[in-house]
Amino acid sequence: MILESGAKARTVKSYLGKGWIVEACNGHVQDLPSGNGSKQRSKAMWAANKGELPEPPWDWTDGAERVVNSILAKARKSGVEEVFIATDPDREGEFIAWRLSILFGEFSKIFRVTFNEITKSAVSDSISNPSEINSSLVDAAKVRRFMDRLVGYRCSRFCKSWSLKSMGRVQTPTLGFIVEREMERDAHVPIEYHSVNADSHGVRFNVRFHEKNDSEAWFDDLGKHRADRTSNDDLAKSAFNALNSSQVLTISSVNDGVTKRNPHPPFTTDTMLQAGSSTLGWSVSKTSRIASTLYQSGHITYIRTDSTRTNPDARKKVRNYVRDKYGEEYLGQGVVSKDAKGKANVQDAHEAIRPSKPDVLTIEASADESRLYALIWSRFAASQMSQSIRERRDLEASVEGSDRALRCTASWRIHSGWEEVYSQFNGEVRTEPPEASLEVGAKWSIEQNEDSPKIVTDQTKPPRRYTESSIVQAMKKAEIGRPSTYVSTIQRLTGRGYVKLDGSSLIPTSDGRMLWTDVV
Repeated sequence: MILESGAKARTVKSYLGKGWIVEACNGHVQDLPSGNGSKQRSKAMWAANKGELPEPPWDWTDGAERVVNSILAKARKSGVEEVFIATDPDREGEFIAWRLSILFGEFSKIFRVTFNEITKSAVSDSISNPSEINSSLVDAAKVRRFMDRLVGYRCSRFCKSWSLKSMGRVQTPTLGFIVEREMERDAHVPIEYHSVNADSHGVRFNVRFHEKNDSEAWFDDLGKHRADRTSNDDLAKSAFNALNSSQVLTISSVNDGVTKRNPHPPFTTDTMLQAGSSTLGWSVSKTSRIASTLYQSGHITYIRTDSTRTNPDARKKVRNYVRDKYGEEYLGQGVVSKDAKGKANVQDAHEAIRPSKPDVLTIEASADESRLYALIWSRFAASQMSQSIRERRDLEASVEGSDRALRCTASWRIHSGWEEVYSQFNGEVRTEPPEASLEVGAKWSIEQNEDSPKIVTDQTKPPRRYTESSIVQAMKKAEIGRPSTYVSTIQRLTGRGYVKLDGSSLIPTSDGRMLWTDVV
């Protein structure tokens, strides 16, 4: 059996035991020629008949010839009769399998097997149900290469007139997002505003200065009305002084409500990378690297996917756990995205990213691996759980000495639902109502400290720069790139000097700006 990575091969070898040779090809073994050498190898594109794809020469990738020859020699010496090609279950994996099937063509029985999770049962099932190379996926991989080469070769030659390194089918439009956002920031004109707030019984009240039809109504850069902001300095000071000199707020209206929060679907590649950034504070490359280790060790399913579909048996196992641990009322209908409902352009047949063994909550691994596994497990378990529910009271209050109302929303959770399995990643959650009366006419004491009452004078901020995680989100939305190329695209932009990282922010360099604004 031939797999892509050594770690994965070692895990599978432990399942198959004696009688099997399990080797790793280390990824792509042959690809389009690099462009060095003969004219035939340096072409931007090769001729083809109408309705057919070109048939270019295929060259060894670095070090691949030695690896493949070593596997071939071992197979011949051992009298191998059957070759199972178990490269990754995606477009690139199918391309690798196609090249391997040709390189190992001397063996009479060659099978294509795939598994979405590296477990003993999944590996065994794949061997029992082998298939053939998917020629449509192979053609898709070829077309991706031809498009990359055509754009890369011709545009890169063109951009060298500006002493720039390269352009690419995916990297250059992605750079465009980053440059355009920086230009929006440059064009931003700050608008000053004042806001006033006061705290009472753990709830923050904001002074409401202007309604939408007020001549002094305040709107942000996007035209959104903000009633809690004003440009009138005297009005803001008057409201602040009234709060500062008064001891109480008087509740003038109370509106009851309930807020229900739905769980998210299981992780796809892009949502996992985003959660790694927002929840764990990791770069996308770190999240991707740790996830690869978890997959290769058999702890989670395949990590390059844009699907939220999951295996029914896996859902059943995690639902049984939730029922036994928390009770029937914590089970929901199960959450998926449009892809699982047949309403989205999903380009794979994979599951979402989930634990290979859903009834295993913790694993023996490094601290980082354990933390990401816990996040993946929580996301999958939460997708099968009930909504979280909060009681909500929308309050309006008045203060003596000001004709401006104050508003706030007091909420407290009455049913944790899916949030129960996210407790290690969430902060403290309020579960009790405020101690003060929630009736009209009730008097609420104003907290007196450096943060309450408070007047804030600030300016509107320019649009936020893209971060690694938000640029992945933009790529996904625009259907640029694939789950397998999100991380490498960002690395290519930074590596070629078009973008630099400032903390988590992506900032275009002068070369990056020139490439997008002048060359493109």
